[in-house]
Amino acid sequence: MTVFLMTAGCSATTGAAPSPSAQACAWPVQATVATDNAAAPDAAASYWLQPFTVQSGLRITVSGRYPDARYASLQVYTGTAAPFPVDGVAASLDDYQIAPDAGSVNPWQSSARPGGRFTVTLRSDVSANEVNTLPLSPDGAAAGSGGYLQYRVYLPAGGDFSKVVPPTITLHQGGSAVAMAPCRSHGSSPAPSASAGTAAQPTPATNAVPPPLRFFKLANDQTFFRNVDSTYILTYVTPPAAGDVVMIAGRAPRASTGDHPSRWPAPDRDMRYWSMCTYLGGTLPLVVNRLGGGAVDTGCRSDEATRLDSSGNYLYVIGTEAQRGAIEGIPGATFLPFSSAQPTARHLVLLRNMLVSPGFAYSSQAVTQSNDPAATAAVMGAYYPRAAVCSLSALAARGAAGCSSVS
Repeated sequence: MTVFLMTAGCSATTGAAPSPSAQACAWPVQATVATDNAAAPDAAASYWLQPFTVQSGLRITVSGRYPDARYASLQVYTGTAAPFPVDGVAASLDDYQIAPDAGSVNPWQSSARPGGRFTVTLRSDVSANEVNTLPLSPDGAAAGSGGYLQYRVYLPAGGDFSKVVPPTITLHQGGSAVAMAPCRSHGSSPAPSASAGTAAQPTPATNAVPPPLRFFKLANDQTFFRNVDSTYILTYVTPPAAGDVVMIAGRAPRASTGDHPSRWPAPDRDMRYWSMCTYLGGTLPLVVNRLGGGAVDTGCRSDEATRLDSSGNYLYVIGTEAQRGAIEGIPGATFLPFSSAQPTARHLVLLRNMLVSPGFAYSSQAVTQSNDPAATAAVMGAYYPRAAVCSLSALAARGAAGCSSVS
């Protein structure tokens, strides 16, 4: 769950900041595409969110089991939904960084079945090299200010999020401990106020939107609840005239495989996960098309759901559900949908790179210039997605060569 602030085209709305406080139950927000389709979610992910109030002497322990999934993380945010460090200690822990409890094994550190136990502590007095410790709040945060803890899981085994149990949360203060019962129902994701100070509202003068069909990186300070493991490049696309489609071509990075934990870092992998997704404007819902017989087509294709040619290149073709059969008949093509409910609306197309290996230099993480397609392409090289509007008949007849121009 990442909320993007944009200046034109697709724009995320923000409301008044909530006043987060200690909840009567744990994890009052669980967001998936099915339950809370907003803030540019990935169809392969579930996000649990816990607001809390900073208090003198407060300590929070998070205890759970390593999930059977490709990726999981814990991240702490300010009341304005911004990540922060304290004395060099990052407010995030990835699955492979979380040490196991005695007698358990971390399946991202050693070959083992998932389900081992871990315990992580949030507190104000943190220092470098402490195991399983996260800062509760930035230095100087006043008592009564708010914060958030987020638990993310991507690609659970079999795609079944019902089998993912979020960690338990216990509040410690003044010699007492209160274990929070799991919430029986879940609300929507909050929309923190941009005026609260950390994530500034972009202005047209400094954040002009590049032309359509040119992928660019958005400045980090334009996102709320940013996953520090993920970087994104995006572009705008307006559905073309009847008979035409949008083609996106590029080289695929080598990602981890499957929906179970595997050892990380991995010398033969470029990143843990990547995906290409289509969204609509406003609150940035993922495209979700209702098909016959109760089936649903979501506008996300994960790395393993993407077809590659023998050289490791992908060819996405964005079209209507009526064009899907013809598109999937094109060798090597992966279909991505435009919205059936809003067929003429401007769409946002987003490439997500998550948990990039330090030795891989061609990801969106390596791009330092924001809102600059040329700079993004220069850094990513063959891994930069190049887009064009094409005739579906020409694409079907001649493949990518049937497109006369590619951005």
